[in-house]
Amino acid sequence: MARFQDVLRAHEGRLTQERQSLLHIICASVGHFNPEEVAGLARSKGRPVSLTTVYRNLPLLIEAGIVRRATVGDGLDRAGVRYERVWNRTHHDHLTCERCGRVVEFSYPAIEILQEAVAREHGFLLERHHLELIGVCASCRRKAGALSARPTRRPH
Repeated sequence: MARFQDVLRAHEGRLTQERQSLLHIICASVGHFNPEEVAGLARSKGRPVSLTTVYRNLPLLIEAGIVRRATVGDGLDRAGVRYERVWNRTHHDHLTCERCGRVVEFSYPAIEILQEAVAREHGFLLERHHLELIGVCASCRRKAGALSARPTRRPH
């Protein structure tokens, strides 16, 4: 909470009850979310937060290092931009199914080492990164296989 308060002070804001509720909801979140989901979850928990408050505070929460924009879905998510809590979580990357939109979070040390090596080779000092691998999950492949295995009806 101290990080968020520092950012608020820098922007001449204050930690209101609504902002505290927003912070508690987001810090308890698991997975990816959009602003509408956060406002709905806050309402369901008896801590109403307006959608406007969510939208206005997301950039401040990003600046404080509490959340980040998630690149999951590569446009698959019809609900718009997704976010995820990064504060107090280990770094991870994403596998995304291009058919159903399922997202799997994973960590793989060899990928991290390779990314650092590529950055060094090109004279970059990495500050942050995200990696999303897009493909088709096993469930969607099974469904596609079942559909193609069905006999097709020919017109008489």
